[in-house]
Amino acid sequence: MNGLRPAQEEIVAYPGGKMGVSAVPGSGKTFTLSYLAARLIEQADLFDDQEILVVTLVNSAVDNFSTRISAFLKEKKLIPNLGYRIRTLHGLAHDIVRERPDLVGLSDRFSIVDERDSQEKMDAAVTSWLRIHPEFITDWTAPEVDLESDRFIQKQWFDLANSLARSFIRQCKDLQLTPADLQQKLKQLQSPHPLLQFGADVYADYQRSLNYSSAIDFSDLIRLALQALQADPEYLRRLHYRWPYILEDEAQDSSSLQEQILRLLVGSDGNWVRVGDPNQAIYETFTTASPRFLRDFLREPGVTARSLPNSGRSTCSIINLANTLIQWTNAAHPVDELRDALTRPLIQPTPPGDPQPNPPDDPEGIFLSGQAYEAEKEIDTVARSIKRWLPDHADWTVAVLTSRNERGAKIVEALKKHEVPYVELLQSSQSTRQTADVLAACLRCLADPGSSAKLQDVLKKLGRIAAGDNKEASAQFRAAAALLERCPRLEDYLAPLPGADWLAGLPAGQVAPRVLQILEDFRVQIARWHKATLLPVDQLLLTLSQELFVNPADLALAHKLALVMERAAISHPEWQLVEFAEELSSVARNERRLPGFSEEDTGFDPERYKGQVVVATLHKAKGLEWDRVYLLSANNYDFPSAQPYDNYIAEKWFVRGRLNLEAEALERLKALARDDLQGVHMEDGPATQAARMEYSAERLRVLYVGITRARRELVVTWNTGRRGESQQALPIIALQSGWKGNP
Repeated sequence: MNGLRPAQEEIVAYPGGKMGVSAVPGSGKTFTLSYLAARLIEQADLFDDQEILVVTLVNSAVDNFSTRISAFLKEKKLIPNLGYRIRTLHGLAHDIVRERPDLVGLSDRFSIVDERDSQEKMDAAVTSWLRIHPEFITDWTAPEVDLESDRFIQKQWFDLANSLARSFIRQCKDLQLTPADLQQKLKQLQSPHPLLQFGADVYADYQRSLNYSSAIDFSDLIRLALQALQADPEYLRRLHYRWPYILEDEAQDSSSLQEQILRLLVGSDGNWVRVGDPNQAIYETFTTASPRFLRDFLREPGVTARSLPNSGRSTCSIINLANTLIQWTNAAHPVDELRDALTRPLIQPTPPGDPQPNPPDDPEGIFLSGQAYEAEKEIDTVARSIKRWLPDHADWTVAVLTSRNERGAKIVEALKKHEVPYVELLQSSQSTRQTADVLAACLRCLADPGSSAKLQDVLKKLGRIAAGDNKEASAQFRAAAALLERCPRLEDYLAPLPGADWLAGLPAGQVAPRVLQILEDFRVQIARWHKATLLPVDQLLLTLSQELFVNPADLALAHKLALVMERAAISHPEWQLVEFAEELSSVARNERRLPGFSEEDTGFDPERYKGQVVVATLHKAKGLEWDRVYLLSANNYDFPSAQPYDNYIAEKWFVRGRLNLEAEALERLKALARDDLQGVHMEDGPATQAARMEYSAERLRVLYVGITRARRELVVTWNTGRRGESQQALPIIALQSGWKGNP
């Protein structure tokens, strides 16, 4: 049957009804589901107005399914692009709401805000609330933290409050609580918890802003699509008829509402195939998705459970390493609650004669480093390793995977330093980060004109722009910055009184003429910039950019950043240059994504980049594979295991008691939604502890995803963190002692 494996043949022979498929990494689930769709189109006797509905997670998968199904239909001598529809879950929800907006109280002209517009509305709502309730931050701040004197802490608090509000509102919409519903429930409480009050007020303000614009956000789409299906049985009946078969990909990433939508569309006795891998459910931290929905479905009465256990992606040794992680988790993890974080089936190699056999095995291709590196040393060591390895493997694909975007940005800098070709799959490209970094340095300097260090920083960055690869010119700018450091009174350089010009008083013949010229030009430039500080921040940035950049791409990036800062100024009228500088720095540190200036998840193909290093986060790497994979930062901060010595990214050091405020707020919100007043009034702490378990379980799955991205070779390293306190991740220690090499 067209080269299908036995397990794939079982799925393609699907006779109808409900079927759940647990598919291991590299098992060909997209191929199998596409083949099944083509077979159903051929054999299911669909009417002209009926379609096979394929639902998946991301847009790139839509394109992948479309290409595969079309090819299979051509092989069957059928007309491609007919008889099926492929949508993301959000795309499907949009179709439903757009077809009948009247069912959910929307006009025909409603709009959907994009990520940027949604964030701006959220920023405004949070800023307004915190301005009225400054005691909120004070009350939750650790007593040893000095809020007044540290603007950076204030910025971190705003970011935390913003993240808290976004998670709170997302959860409200998943619970189908409107702002009015929530406020009504809060009236039952004599003294609402401050986290609930914060979330409810910001939610009301944010939703009011959407309503003024006749707009909804992506979370609203899912909520309203479900309401539309529940509101009109006749409309739902027509959709039952339109889509007699529903095939769902990446089912482990469905949320409760998304599952409810598909259940309604399928009906009690409809045809529904759900394919996914609970071990690759790695989005719980960012969404309301959970792998338990797929796990429960596989055990549901009337559901035929199948598996795709064979994978031809990796060597047998890499497969055995991934299986060892599952087995250790199930049987030996020291925390009982985490023993079901990974589930079977184990990965099996492909059977003999398979058209896509496993790569030749090489146990020496796996290197689990036991050495403790300093954070920066780990990056440099990996960059040097790649530089040595790459020339002899120009026909291989290779990736460096990390947990966070800012760490990935540092890897890119190291690769560039060592002249290693690279490709980025991060929040923002290096050019965006560099442009933001230069502009941030300029704003910091203009905000603090008496700081020699900030002035020198700008001069060094200007030198990198002006000199480029010219080593002599670079040396001249460095010499100018070093000379400026020795200026005893900065005002004698920037705005000297008659007879007190520091630059003119330098000993003749001891300073190169070109260095003197650099300092003279820089003084004139800084004077112009200071005059421009009276302009609005976006116009100031555009003025700076015209003098800093000549490359059209850099100018375009600067224009984009100016627009972002203009919106920030509207949301934060109290901000000074230092706050705008910190906002630009967040882009430079790769902590913020600029829409339109990063590579989207739209069909990235590693095979196009042989001989180049792909730098990606582990979340971006899901669904991709490379011949050689470097997995960095395998320590107990990035991969905690609920041990007493572990640290957690959601537990901020400046928050009282190191509480996870998002977890504390969401647990109380869920209790309020079910009218559990005792849960609403629980003491602080248990929700933080429970979140540690959930996060540790997810990080085990993230580690599993990272291991299974490798086809032939895998290198795992770890570092001691920023403060030198991190330890090697417990699962890696277990793998080092438990892995036997060959299956």
